[in-house]
Amino acid sequence: LTSLTGTRSEAAAYEFTTLTCIPGTMKYKGARIQVLDLPGIIEGAADGRGRGRQVISTARTCNLILVVLDSAKPVTHKKI
Repeated sequence: LTSLTGTRSEAAAYEFTTLTCIPGTMKYKGARIQVLDLPGIIEGAADGRGRGRQVISTARTCNLILVVLDSAKPVTHKKI
């Protein structure tokens, strides 16, 4: 997010760094595009675990969702 929009979004060497929605805006071919850094989805999110319901309700309004996975994790951690 920081590279795309100039909005500061913390990245760290531990999981779930983002705790709240961080919005940013970028320009592409004359259009302004809103980009959101959302907290991670965890198992049980649909039942309200973590900030699951808030994250899911925000994500449902998006035109595009980009899911970023850690390629260093075992395949069992990458099930969607």
